[in-house]
Amino acid sequence: MKKKILSLLVVLAVLAALPVFAGGQQDADTGEAAPYEIAYVLKSQAQPFWEHVRIGGMNYAKEHPDKINATLYAAKDDAAVEEGLGILENVIVSDPDAIVMALINPETMSTIVDKADVAGIPTIMCGDSVKQWTDAYEAEFLSYDYGGGEMAGEFFVNYCKENNIPLEGKVAVHSALAGLISLQNRCNGFQDKVLELAPDFEFIDWVYSDCDPMKEISLTQDQMSAYGDDLACIYLDAGPTLPAAIRVFDEQNVSDDIVLLGWDSSPEAISGLKEGQLKGLILQDPFGIGYNCMEAALNILEGKPVKKDNLMPTVIFTKEDIGTREAAEFLDPTLKEL
Repeated sequence: MKKKILSLLVVLAVLAALPVFAGGQQDADTGEAAPYEIAYVLKSQAQPFWEHVRIGGMNYAKEHPDKINATLYAAKDDAAVEEGLGILENVIVSDPDAIVMALINPETMSTIVDKADVAGIPTIMCGDSVKQWTDAYEAEFLSYDYGGGEMAGEFFVNYCKENNIPLEGKVAVHSALAGLISLQNRCNGFQDKVLELAPDFEFIDWVYSDCDPMKEISLTQDQMSAYGDDLACIYLDAGPTLPAAIRVFDEQNVSDDIVLLGWDSSPEAISGLKEGQLKGLILQDPFGIGYNCMEAALNILEGKPVKKDNLMPTVIFTKEDIGTREAAEFLDPTLKEL
């Protein structure tokens, strides 16, 4: 019995003598704390929104080089579901300390969150939610999509009033992808608010561009032909195809007859605002989403409390908002890249 007690005391003494590290694993060569390995998995870098998310997260990592080593992964485009799944499967095998992940398809990729949880890897959701299918994530940072849609609906009705446009006619909703909850929320928020404030507007069946600019051109042209003067507004819920719609408005010279509203910044969207084809640009805060996700990952790894569900506010920019430094950095976070 005395030998067992003595052995236990020796083990405790050795454990007490070990240093406590603030970073990840101990570096075998230096004996110092190594940075946490964080896998930063984005939908793609094909769209400006995800490029801006990348900048936000990587800026935070660069501000904390002693704490974070972030490795970037991305599919070729937003619709590359199978590629995204393969990337995440490989990331889990690589056993990072945490995963910050943007989801191409939340229902499909919720299984990845569950696998990471079983492997003991905390996951932070970036821009989309899996809470409808699993609660195994540690935190999520989302745009307030429904609220942003409501904001766009109120903007549209007020724009019509201010410009003596009748509060009636057809309203078209163009969604980038079917089945994505965040996009559905943007469209529902817009439609609900418009009908609340101006019930004489009529929403035609939603159409889906599948993130294909050429399909967006056809959808826009077809609706202009089908509804003519009755078409009051076209609303796009995501950035990938907004430049295509702006192009059609420019070519058809209909900017004074139909209100075009869309989400997410791009050089074409900013130009569309300046030239007048686009009346309102609904903006998420992709830089802030990425920055907050990476900060949350570090806090979780360091045992600090982190709120699980977080909604990031949206704003609407018009032609009059262009020109200030603050607006420029919000529209183009590359200006803030470290």
